Amino acid sequence: MRWWAAALLFASIGTFAALPALPQALERAVQAAEALGARTGVAVCDSAGTVLYRHRAGETFAPASNMKLLTAAAVLQGLGADYAFATTFQLRAGRLVVLASGDPNWVHDTLHDSAHVFGNVARALQNLGVRTLAGIDLQAGSFTGPARPDTWPQDQLQTYYCAPTGPFVLEQGTFLLRIQPAAGANADVQLVAPYADLPVRGALELVDRSKNATYGAVDLGNGVQVRGRFPRKGSPVTIRTAVADPSHWYRAALQKALADVGIALAPAGSPIADQVVHTHKSDLRLAILRMLEDSSNFDAEQCLRVLGHHAQNDGSLAGGMAAMHSQLQHLVGALPPDVVLLDGSGLSKQNRLTPGLLVMALMKSHTGPAGSVMRACLPVAGQSGTLSERFLGTDLVGRVRAKTGWIRGASSLSGFVEQPGGRVRHFSILMNYDPKKDGLNKDLKRLQEDIVLAIDRLGAR
Repeated sequence: MRWWAAALLFASIGTFAALPALPQALERAVQAAEALGARTGVAVCDSAGTVLYRHRAGETFAPASNMKLLTAAAVLQGLGADYAFATTFQLRAGRLVVLASGDPNWVHDTLHDSAHVFGNVARALQNLGVRTLAGIDLQAGSFTGPARPDTWPQDQLQTYYCAPTGPFVLEQGTFLLRIQPAAGANADVQLVAPYADLPVRGALELVDRSKNATYGAVDLGNGVQVRGRFPRKGSPVTIRTAVADPSHWYRAALQKALADVGIALAPAGSPIADQVVHTHKSDLRLAILRMLEDSSNFDAEQCLRVLGHHAQNDGSLAGGMAAMHSQLQHLVGALPPDVVLLDGSGLSKQNRLTPGLLVMALMKSHTGPAGSVMRACLPVAGQSGTLSERFLGTDLVGRVRAKTGWIRGASSLSGFVEQPGGRVRHFSILMNYDPKKDGLNKDLKRLQEDIVLAIDRLGAR
């Protein structure tokens, strides 16, 4: 018996279903995927743990972003659905001290925009009579070590989806530039976020032909460098690029907010008593929503670091992974020996999960205290996130909530389908294929939708 089925049965949470109809449509869709060269694993159960269907359910696959389902389950299990990140700003001996919380929610145009939060800090200092600070100390606490897993693609570290984590991170570890045509030879380039006095160097030449227009930006540490060509008749665009050092941007944005209200750095700060100046809080749910609905790699890794910090005073990447292992064992029991967890996002190609493990984690999370959060944060078929263009034209629109996943050589879809009467069927579909094959994912996504449609119809007469 496969590991996942045995775990379900011997945990006394379900039995194999005696279905009144054979799953021919489901079998056909699975075989069609394998005929294309995609080894395909499928596991299906209901909310009671009854096993409804399995195909290679105990084999391991690279899960791509379906890894985020385990991450979200572990984080919600360990931190609790009502957890709030709390960043504290204190005065100590005339210096401003910031105690790291690893808060991932400091995103522009929200209540947690760094310009808004740092503005609140600056005004609080003003009200205390502070005019000068002897310095700014960013205290990382247990958030130590590398900013990214070493198994991430090393040639893509400047991309937004490979953004760094850390104790102090703004804008999900990225900076945003607004680019638009302007009078003269070069495009107009403005730093949108984070709000900081960091220069933008270089120029984007305006060209008449769009096919000659390629452009980009890179964080040099002391400013942003742009280069390339932008179409003279092009529409304004906003580009997002990973920062080199998140703490550098954090400090620069904080100093900008202080300077805006006239608070300067000086050898001796204002003689004000040591005290807490401001505490900023934000909800874990916001990060879980971005993790699942937007498939944010940053939020997956950052939330694991916070879990490690909270659970065992180790906010490193390794501490986060250790905490994830521990929470998953609490949730589903011992993990299969051939499961490999190397990151929280699924970007590492060496991750290995079984469809059975994913289904069991989904089922346990759905019926647990954090189930409502998982349900609310998963993309909805035909309506939101990475599923907004999926399942269109079917009666599954609005009834499927699932996480998509793709890296070269792996395509996945796992979640649940809601049925009349409040019944739920949990499923995991993991597909691995030769990464040298191009264009296969479009066909696999269609077959995943066929599989889910067949899962919804399982047992129908």
